[in-house]
Amino acid sequence: MAAYLRQHDKGVEYALADFNLLGRSPDATIRLQDGGVSRQHATVRRDGTLYWVSDLGSANGSFVNDVAVTTARALRHGDRIQLGTCLFTFETDDGDHTGQSVSGNSMLHTVALPVKTVRATLLVGDLRNFTSISAQLSAEEVAAMLREWYAQCEQVLKSRGAIIDKFIGDGVFAYWAGDSLEVRVRATEAARLLSGPEASDSPVRKQLKEVRNLEVHCHIGLNIGDVALGAMGRGVNTAVGEAVNVTFRIESLTRKLQVPVLAGAAFVEGWPDGLADYKNVGVHPVKGQPDPVEVYALVESNPVLA
Repeated sequence: MAAYLRQHDKGVEYALADFNLLGRSPDATIRLQDGGVSRQHATVRRDGTLYWVSDLGSANGSFVNDVAVTTARALRHGDRIQLGTCLFTFETDDGDHTGQSVSGNSMLHTVALPVKTVRATLLVGDLRNFTSISAQLSAEEVAAMLREWYAQCEQVLKSRGAIIDKFIGDGVFAYWAGDSLEVRVRATEAARLLSGPEASDSPVRKQLKEVRNLEVHCHIGLNIGDVALGAMGRGVNTAVGEAVNVTFRIESLTRKLQVPVLAGAAFVEGWPDGLADYKNVGVHPVKGQPDPVEVYALVESNPVLA
């Protein structure tokens, strides 16, 4: 499906590739000469038949239909996108069909996917110090790093049965339906691979280390809990719930505790053999939670350098 960003006020049309970096940098995929736009402002990424927009921690934010983009958002024909003072309309070749958001097949598809509560194993990954590192890189280098990391996440996670819910700029959220011991083993394998030294030896990151002396590491948070899974009003399946929020907070604790992988207590509960892979590192308060969270660090994973 071909897709475009159109600036109707300027008569400009940008054909979207599978990965697009928007910003003020001269080598951005779509260069925007606007003082309100950051050098690396946002990305638009294709995943199957959908295009997702993500803000990259820009100074002034990204907006779709006047709503701030705080997590990756699937675009639909006719959506209005604003970066700085630049206004775009997202359009597709089959827009007359996909644009029917409140009638016809789109509504039938949404109704056919009711929200349901399921037990799930959750994984949140994040590139450490992405904002400060990307500020030292060209837009082309940032795009290459993200493109490579997205592909690495897809290979590691999907080959172990995970469902990638979304990419969020420099982050990824994925889950497995269920909490069996086999699923926890797969999640542990994925966490170890994404955070380990082999991941940092990927071509782009290896070059950044050798040429720029910049090391890019991945943090991982793991958890188990009940999530609401289904189509959240846009015909796109996603998982939401307090367990998801806690997993994001667990991942953020990796910086404080200086370890690459942390798991919540629910992840190791009822898994005696798992205690050979995880070490209790205490109870810690996390933002947005009334009670502190008990976490376990994955052993044999390399410590994160300060």
